[in-house]
Amino acid sequence: MAEMEVSRRTLLRAFGGGAAAAVGLAAAGCGSNSDQGVPANPNDVSGKVTMWIYPIDATHENDWWPARVAEFKKQYSKVDVTVTVQPWADRDTKLTTAIAGGSGPDVVYLIPDQLPGYAQNGSLADVSDVVASDKSDFRPNALEAMTFNGTLYGVPILMGGTGTLINKKVMAAAGITKTPATWDDMLAIAPVLKSKGYYLTEYTADPAQTLNLTFYPLLWEAGGDVLTPDRKSAAFNSPAGVAALTYVKQLVDGGYVPTAPLTKSPPTESDPMVQGKVAVATEFGVSGVYNTPGMVPADWEVVAPLKKAVAIGYGVVGGLSVMAGAKNAAAAKAWVKFLASTDQLKAFDKNRKYFSPRNSVGALYADDPLTGPAEQYTSDTKAGLIDPRARQLMDLIKPEIQAALLGHKSVTDALDTAAKAVNDLLARG
Repeated sequence: MAEMEVSRRTLLRAFGGGAAAAVGLAAAGCGSNSDQGVPANPNDVSGKVTMWIYPIDATHENDWWPARVAEFKKQYSKVDVTVTVQPWADRDTKLTTAIAGGSGPDVVYLIPDQLPGYAQNGSLADVSDVVASDKSDFRPNALEAMTFNGTLYGVPILMGGTGTLINKKVMAAAGITKTPATWDDMLAIAPVLKSKGYYLTEYTADPAQTLNLTFYPLLWEAGGDVLTPDRKSAAFNSPAGVAALTYVKQLVDGGYVPTAPLTKSPPTESDPMVQGKVAVATEFGVSGVYNTPGMVPADWEVVAPLKKAVAIGYGVVGGLSVMAGAKNAAAAKAWVKFLASTDQLKAFDKNRKYFSPRNSVGALYADDPLTGPAEQYTSDTKAGLIDPRARQLMDLIKPEIQAALLGHKSVTDALDTAAKAVNDLLARG
């Protein structure tokens, strides 16, 4: 996979380098036809459509779109589409300013980190009608990532995931032949690896790291979630959360993980994983194996996400949203439907080295020894907490997780303290 997939220390480039800004604009597009569906006859669709996309593939993003626009034009001769490749930097500031000034795009690329804020203030149109005819072909977790308060506000066009990777060389050196599939399996082989001078895995508690790549996947694997289904109170201090943090604490106390990442992520060259001293890499993108100097792809294999109650990992989803203020909503939705078709996504996702949100696209990387197996687990991922306050909540939880792992608090005290802070924030609305 390309560098857009998640590595342990870097969010997908699809995230654009950081958390989404808070979106506080008044509802946009009042009186628009944004609830209008896609007419069956292309001749019934007309008008101008503008789309903002970002350099998902910086190498040739600018060169990609003219051919797509021309192909769309053959079907929708009365629609004129303009695609602008915007920079990642300050993307939310620029978008919110444009919306406020009435000069925003009709279609925009968004990720789950951004979508809830724009949806909450009324800036996005319901796009469930765009996928109505072939909804069953989209992976449920992709649609879930683009849904807020029960409404689909983005049509998924790409997916990227992290995975569980096994260092075959390390396992062989330790005499371990059984591939771990569960937490219990991990704990069983940890002492053997330690006795041979190896670490079982790594866990990063550096506050600069996202919990999407550390604590949250363990929470999900234990059968828990960050918030209650109504998103009104914390749920991570449940028995599932206690089990997840207790598991990590066992790894730390047993000396089965390196201690440096508990306070600060080490430089790449001194990372035990890169140095070949770690047996299992969790929530690690295949691109990290291919693109990190010192890592040898032939030493690694991709296996299913680890399991306590559920086998699941973290994965990003990117989608196209139609703005509520789109002047030609039917044309905008027709364009999105065209781009999200099976034929278009085969080319779009393969070009950008992403996985597809559509089952009908099939396997794109069957010939790749690491990316191919990783692709098989695309449906076994979750895109994180879909809530406008997701990053704020994460910042309240991180220090308490770290405090427990460093021995400053008990697991239950740390989680309960974090839950109180989270509940206080949620209560403020």
